[in-house]
Amino acid sequence: MDKQQARPQGVFPARLIEKLAHEGAIISARPFDHDQVQPASLDLRLGDVAYRVRSSFLPGPSHSVAERIEALKLHEIDLKNGAVLERGCVYLVPLQESSDLPDAVSASANPKSSTGRLDVFTRVIGDRARVRPDARGL
Repeated sequence: MDKQQARPQGVFPARLIEKLAHEGAIISARPFDHDQVQPASLDLRLGDVAYRVRSSFLPGPSHSVAERIEALKLHEIDLKNGAVLERGCVYLVPLQESSDLPDAVSASANPKSSTGRLDVFTRVIGDRARVRPDARGL
């Protein structure tokens, strides 16, 4: 398989998402669940801890998410056995999955429809993340 076939343009089918994981470009704290890889998407899972933080943030070009958590966290909540989160508060929950994608591959994230039905606002942030100059607010 040549490079073009291995990394097509457009949305990746499940087999290529699984190939990225096998190559180490998608890292998971534990093996994928049997139904986690979908056609054109990967369901992301919450980790074992939630951090209640003072406010929502982007880390900026010179900070990691962990550094910003240390500066902004109010307290930690263990999620291993479930938890109730307070309405109107901001929480940061590390995911079980992370990525180190090849330069020619990009990814985007959006919440599952069930989060909207629960009136929960979610977004994904990464180390040294910032708003692109061409990005438009929703």
